[in-house]
Amino acid sequence: MLQLSKPSRLNQSAKQAAKPLSRVAVSQFLRRKVRLVEIYLAFLQGKGSGTGWDIREEVNIAKKLVFRKNPVILDVGANVGDWSKYFLQAIPTAKIYIVEPVEECQKEIRALNLPNTTLIPSAVGKQKGVGLLHTPSRTAGIASLFARRDTFCQEQNADFHTLSINITTIDDIVAEHSIEFIDFLKMDIEGNEYNALLGAEQALKDKKIGAFSFEFGSGNINSRVFFHDFWDFISPQFEIYRMTPSGILLEIDEYYEDLEYFRGVSNYVAILKA
Repeated sequence: MLQLSKPSRLNQSAKQAAKPLSRVAVSQFLRRKVRLVEIYLAFLQGKGSGTGWDIREEVNIAKKLVFRKNPVILDVGANVGDWSKYFLQAIPTAKIYIVEPVEECQKEIRALNLPNTTLIPSAVGKQKGVGLLHTPSRTAGIASLFARRDTFCQEQNADFHTLSINITTIDDIVAEHSIEFIDFLKMDIEGNEYNALLGAEQALKDKKIGAFSFEFGSGNINSRVFFHDFWDFISPQFEIYRMTPSGILLEIDEYYEDLEYFRGVSNYVAILKA
């Protein structure tokens, strides 16, 4: 017969205190304040802190994960090119492939005249083709291949419309540009990161990607992807960390359901174990 361990004294005390404390926490006077405290404590752990994230700190983390003098970088979902611009300021010898499907954003990127860059006018996914991009404006940072039904976007009262765009895969980019190794892959594609990784299956299998970043949060409500999907797919090969407001990377050493955090956006990095 299965023997259940006895609850600790602390656990027993917590359960005894739960009933009276719950009455206070859900009272009309405190329930909003308790919710804000809950959100803030999660924020301090990096949950939801990716919304409005300091892009320079994000670049700084990527820089620390690059070890070659002339690294190869993929900036997937580049928008107007700010991430690539700041990365080249940090490592001028980097070669960056900038992947962005929207023509107006491409014009902004070309106007930057960034050295050592190749612009790829496409989105990425699990297979090549044509898709619809949902966006409130031609250069919006919340454009997505999925209709935006999450609360964050609905609160913006934005009028979304669709654009027809080309879709490629990371494996195709690697093959077409004869890329031997990607030092860092940055992804900011509003819920489509998991499909992008499925389209990088060969590159991942061949260990051609040293590290990559991805978002998880409200966009995944629209794409119907759980963190569990990321965990199952990448944890055998990669160590997974969540970025925190302090700049410290918090290691995710096991899966648990509290990782399914859909409020705002949480930023993660994965580092090849080898």
